[in-house]
Amino acid sequence: MGRTVNPKILYLLPGGLFNPAGMERVITIKAGYLAEKLNYDVSIVTTEQMGRPVFYPLSGKVHLYHLDTGIYARFGKESYAEKVVSRFFKTLKYKRELTRLLPEIRPDITVSTLGLDIGFLNSLKDGSIKLGELHFPGNFRSLTAGKLSGGSIPNWVAKLRTEELKRKCAQLKRLVVLTEEEKSFWENSRNIEIIPNPLPFYYETEAELTGKKALAAGRLVYEKGFDMLIEAWGIVAERHPGWELSIFGDGERKASLLRLIDEKGLSGAVKIHEPVADIQHVYPEYSIFVFTSRYLDALPMVLLEAMSFGLPVAAFDAPCGPKDLIRDGVNGFLVKTGDIQGLACKIINLIEASGLRKSMGKASKAFSSDFRVEKIMGRWDKLFTELINEKNSSIGN
Repeated sequence: MGRTVNPKILYLLPGGLFNPAGMERVITIKAGYLAEKLNYDVSIVTTEQMGRPVFYPLSGKVHLYHLDTGIYARFGKESYAEKVVSRFFKTLKYKRELTRLLPEIRPDITVSTLGLDIGFLNSLKDGSIKLGELHFPGNFRSLTAGKLSGGSIPNWVAKLRTEELKRKCAQLKRLVVLTEEEKSFWENSRNIEIIPNPLPFYYETEAELTGKKALAAGRLVYEKGFDMLIEAWGIVAERHPGWELSIFGDGERKASLLRLIDEKGLSGAVKIHEPVADIQHVYPEYSIFVFTSRYLDALPMVLLEAMSFGLPVAAFDAPCGPKDLIRDGVNGFLVKTGDIQGLACKIINLIEASGLRKSMGKASKAFSSDFRVEKIMGRWDKLFTELINEKNSSIGN
């Protein structure tokens, strides 16, 4: 059976497209490719856009619906109790808005990125096929519970909500995860599919790897571990003062990171730059990429993008993406998360061995070709087509 003409796909995105983060980047890439190259009718629903501009380039063929429910308006500023109460009422509002909107859009497939909508998505009887795609470790609530409070209640709630997430995801037609490591978390689920994120770009050219510059990028938040990177660079700088580290990003920890740079006497060696939408022009200027996330990266886009330009990588082995992308000693180095001294040693290895730097860079480039957008989106097209045809066949029978 052939594919439905102009199948309709709806993405539910918690937050908004103003955010210069990995999931938002991936959704704009996929939505644009489906609309421009594969003739899908694609829509994206956000909850927090609030009139702010879309950060990453997005096809004009993609329809946008901004509900502006303000679910995360006070993120990081609420007490734990306030957060629980406000999310309850705002989730009800979100459900009402989606219930109103879905009959208007009439999607063939609704794709949840597993925000608050996963709590009620399966109960919506609009006729669309319900999918989930996971951009963070399935046990993220347990990983982050300790940040919310020193007590045991957040940990207990996190455990309950993780089990609830598993139950809700089991009701979806498919749950798409990004890596083999993440699939193991859902070992008893029968609806799991692995489709990694696509590269937003792929150039045949490679970085020359001759400049004395290392690169890191991401949101300046606790999870990303830039404090540990700065500590490690203090060790690197003692041995190689001519090398520089650039960090591209913004976020709540920017001020504290700048203070740490000053305290370590690294103001001439470490610079923090604002995030840029066209970061593909940045990667080729550097010789090493460093990735220091503590957790919450299911398949880090910045890591994959850096590899596509032939950059060797030194990374913590945090869940879940780095171990699926890096072959330790082949296209980069994996270091136990939190091992600052070990990270510094691997960076120094790459600095001092130009031949190793270049051989790892070539291996990174070769590995990244499997993530070219046409390859990954071909897998999504196949999945969407199979599910729609399966539904149409069941209706016909």
